[in-house]
Amino acid sequence: MHLRIGLLLLACTLPPATSHAQEAPPASEWVGFHADTGRVENLSAERAVVASFPVEVEGAPWVRLHFSEIGLSGSEANGDASIVRITSYYDGATQELDARTAAQWRNTSAYFNGDTLQVEILAYPSTGASRVVLERVEAGAAAGSAKSQCGPTDDRVLSSDPRSARAMPIGCTAWLINDCNHCFLTAGHCCCSSLQVMEFNVPLSTAGGSIVHPPPQDQYAVDSTSIQTQYTGIGNDWTYFGCFNNSGTGMSAYQKQGDAYTLANPPAFNPSHVIRITGYGVDSSPNQNNQVQQTHSGPLFAISGTALYYQVDTEGGNSGSAVQLQTANGVAIGIHTNGGCGTSSGNSGTGVNNSGLQAALANPKGICKPTAKASTYCTAKVTSNGCTPGIGFTGLPSGSGATAFHVTAASVINQKTGVLFYGYMKGNLSVFGGTLCIGGALKRTTIQNSGGSASGLDCSGTFDFDMGAHITSGADPALGSGKSYFAQYWFRDSGFTPPNNVGLTNALEFNVGL
Repeated sequence: MHLRIGLLLLACTLPPATSHAQEAPPASEWVGFHADTGRVENLSAERAVVASFPVEVEGAPWVRLHFSEIGLSGSEANGDASIVRITSYYDGATQELDARTAAQWRNTSAYFNGDTLQVEILAYPSTGASRVVLERVEAGAAAGSAKSQCGPTDDRVLSSDPRSARAMPIGCTAWLINDCNHCFLTAGHCCCSSLQVMEFNVPLSTAGGSIVHPPPQDQYAVDSTSIQTQYTGIGNDWTYFGCFNNSGTGMSAYQKQGDAYTLANPPAFNPSHVIRITGYGVDSSPNQNNQVQQTHSGPLFAISGTALYYQVDTEGGNSGSAVQLQTANGVAIGIHTNGGCGTSSGNSGTGVNNSGLQAALANPKGICKPTAKASTYCTAKVTSNGCTPGIGFTGLPSGSGATAFHVTAASVINQKTGVLFYGYMKGNLSVFGGTLCIGGALKRTTIQNSGGSASGLDCSGTFDFDMGAHITSGADPALGSGKSYFAQYWFRDSGFTPPNNVGLTNALEFNVGL
C-alpha cells in the first residue's frame, strides 16, 4: 500500500512525457535555376568583372542560392584570389566568397531579401580561369503559425538579446556560449544537414509573415566538422557546434555580437526560480513577429535528472533556445527543446548537466577546438595621482602548462597592495568610482605589492601574477582548457575617500588552450 501511494505521488509530481519538438523551418520552395558562366578569365590589366548574371524568382520575399560548382582562380596567399559577389536588388546587401569561404558555406549563399540577385565573378589579371555553376534556388513563401503556449494568451515580447541566433534553414534557435572559441548550443533535433547558417540581428518579418533576413554580414556558416549531437528524447536533446568567421567582415559571431551565455548546471529545484526563454518562434499576431526574436519568463515547474520543465510561453522555432535562470543574468542551465503546455504542466528542455553534452564541451572539434589567446577590454579607473593603470599579459594560457602565462599590470601607484580577481563572466558594474569588469562570482588571488619608487607618489608600480602556474596547480578545479575567463586588478588608492579608495585596472579576457 505504501509503495502504491508513493508511485501515485511521483506520477502526479512529474509532467507527462507528451510534448512536441519545436523547430519551424521557414516556408520555402525549391526552384530549378541553371546558370553556368563557363570558364572565364581576366585578360585585362586590372581587376575586373569577368562574368555576371541575374537570378530572379518573381514575388519571393527572400532567396538563397545553391551552386554545384564554384571554381575560382588566384590564391588568398598571393592576394589575387578571385571572388563571387552576390548582390540583392532589394536592399543592396552583398556577400563576397573566395575559394575558402565558398567551401565554408558549402557552395551556398547567405539568405538575401527580395526576389532578384546579381551574381558576379571578380578576377585579377593573369590568374587563370574561373567558373560558377548555379544549380537551384531556395525561395521563401508565406509562413504559417502554430500555437503552443502555457496560458490563454501569447505573452512573448520582442527582444534583442545579442547572444541568440536564428538557425537556418531548419528554423530553430541557437546561442553563443562562453567556451574557449565562443561556439553555439541548440537542440539535437535541429541537427544536422539543415543546420547551416546562423542569423543575428534579425529584422521584423513582412506584413504577410514572410521572414526577412539580416544582411550577409550578420550571417555565419556552420562548420560541419565541429558538430557533436545527441537526440533520444527529453533530457537528451542537444547539439554543440561552431561557425566560421563572417566571409565579409572576417569577424566571429562573438566578436560582432559581444556577448555569450555562461553555462551552469541546473540548481536544486525551487518553485520560486524564474526561467526565461528567448528565441525565434512562429507568430501571427502580428505577422511581423513571425520567427523574429521574442522572449518570455515564467516559473520553473520540475527537474527530473537532465530534463527541465517550466511554464514559459514558446512556439515552434524556439527549439534550441537557452533556458536562462532569470535570477542569475547571463547564466543558462539548459537547452529548450519541446513544447507541451497544452497537454502537460510545462514546456521542457535538456539540462546542461547532461553527461553527453558535458563530454562534448570537454572535447570540442573543428573550429570549436580551444586555442590559447588573451585580449584586454573595459576601462580602467584613473588614480588619484593621475595614473591610468593597465592590465597586460605575457605568454598564452595553457591547461597543460605547455607555455608560461603571467597576468600583469603597469602604471600603478607605487608601494600599494593589490590583488588580481578573476571570474567566469564579463561585467560592467559601477563600483568604487570606477568599473567592475567581471560578472558573477569572483575568485581572489594572493595579495601583492606594487613596488616601484621607494618614496613619494608616482606611476612606477607594477603587478605580476603567474596565472599559468595557478591553472596547472589544480587549486581552482573550474580553471581548465577550452574555457574563457576574465581578470582585473584592484589596489589601494588612499588619495580617494572611502569607499572609493580602490584603484581598478581595465580587464583581461583569456581563453585557456590545450
